[in-house]
Formats: sequence, structure tokens, C-alpha cells
Amino acid sequence: MSRPMPPHGSWARYLGCKSRPACRCRTCVQGTRRARKRDDFRRAQGISGLVPAAPVAAHLRALVKAGRSFDGIAREAGVNVKTVSNAHAVRSPTLWRSTAAKLMSVRVSPDLTALVDATGAIRRLRALVAMGHSQQVLADGMPCAYTYISMLTHGRRVQVTVATDLAVKRLYGRLSMTPGGSGRGRAYATKYGWDGPLAWDDDTIDDPSAVPDRGEQVPRFVELAENGFELEEQHGFTREQAAARLGVSKDALQKSMGRYRAAQSEAGTPDAYVTRERIMGQNQMEEAA
Repeated sequence: MSRPMPPHGSWARYLGCKSRPACRCRTCVQGTRRARKRDDFRRAQGISGLVPAAPVAAHLRALVKAGRSFDGIAREAGVNVKTVSNAHAVRSPTLWRSTAAKLMSVRVSPDLTALVDATGAIRRLRALVAMGHSQQVLADGMPCAYTYISMLTHGRRVQVTVATDLAVKRLYGRLSMTPGGSGRGRAYATKYGWDGPLAWDDDTIDDPSAVPDRGEQVPRFVELAENGFELEEQHGFTREQAAARLGVSKDALQKSMGRYRAAQSEAGTPDAYVTRERIMGQNQMEEAA
């Protein structure tokens, strides 16, 4: 990043450097005189023009942790990117007071133009499609072009901007508990093996090394019934909402629950979740017979 041109009236513009001539316009001359008087006053009061670099370095570390890049910080502060790098690394114990003030003025907030890994955005969008939200609905909710959502869900982007990542997270927060009305979307997700929200933990969905939790290798109707009962009894879902969350039709979920109840009755268990092992054992006996 090239150093921005100092404004008229500043010391830097008045003095010039190798890459630009000194400016002697009226604004620069008057600004330099004021700066000299200010410096003389500070010296008379025992106030140094230098300040400790440690607090500025701590502020820069907080900015970097929040997702800000050196380029973005330098652009907002109006300084050279090398100045930011040197201050971050504390290559000098002090900084000019004016430079420190510029760096400290940069807010600790994410740089929306910075690029981040797209894994979390891709998984969240795929999960929403698996819940029956069409890609057009997702595009309208972002908002962005349909083709961009399509590229993301198919993994054709390895990075997205912070702004896009935050928009996907907000969309996921609004829709991940609400069933969509697109049966085509659910079929599409099934075709490509896209996992719904239940397969992902919110703490690890952004981790590229994380894998979806698809449960144990148990009969499909057991998995659907248990998840359906949990959504209805613990989270207040309707049968239709639970089916949409699980990526199946309402009829398929009802059949799975009915079969599950029948297995409970045959096993002589109370009206509660029957153990998976008992149902699995019954299935194996049926297959052997």
C-alpha cells in the first residue's frame, strides 16, 4: 500500500520527501507555524511529542484479533502500512503522539472487506437448503445474486468477505429453526449429501476439520423418530416443522414415529424413548428369520 498524500497544512506536506516536493502554499505555511507553536508550548510544559508504544500495540492486536488487516488499519488511520506493522511489533518503545492518535482512532470492529474461509458459509447455506429453503429465497435474504448462492453451495468459493460471512450467519440464525417450503431444495440437498442444521454444532461449523454428526448406524426410522420427538417435546416444533427440520416429508416422519411406537409396544417399554439397542436387536432377529 502506498502512503497517502498528506493533507495541506500538515508538517509532512510542508517538508516533502523524496517521492514528492515540499509544498509552500499558504495553507501549509500557516499549518506549519501553528504546529511549531504547539510543539514549543508542549516543550515548555514538559510534554513530550513521543508517547509509549505499548498501549498502541495492544490496541493493534485487538484490531487484528477482530479481523482487521494491516492494510485496512493503515487506510482508515491515514498512515503507511509499514507504520502499522512496526507499531504492532513494537519495533520502537515510543511513537509520535500524532501517529499514536491516528492508530488509536481506528475502531475495534471487523474489516468487512477482508477475506475469510468460506467453509462456515457453505455449510450454513447447504443446511438451509436441506431444510427446504430454496436458493432463491436465500439469495433474497442475503441479499445477493442467485448465482452467487449457487456457487457457494457447490463449494466454488474458498473465501468470502467478512460482510458475506456475517450476512450468512444472520440468515442462518433467522431460518435454521424454520422449515422452508421447497421440496425441490430438500431433494437437491439429499442428492448432493448436504447435511441439515442438526448435523452441525454451532461451535465447530466454521472449522474445516469438523465433520457432520449423522448419529450412530441405527435404523433410519429410529433416528427420525427420536429426533422428531425431541424437536416436538423439547423445542415446541409442530410435526410439519420437525419434518422440515429433518429434511423429510411429514408423512415419512409420521410413519417413522408410528413404527417406533410399535417397536416400543412389542418391547414392553413405557411410552418413552425405547433404547436403540433393543430395536436394533429386533431388526437383526427379523432379518435372520
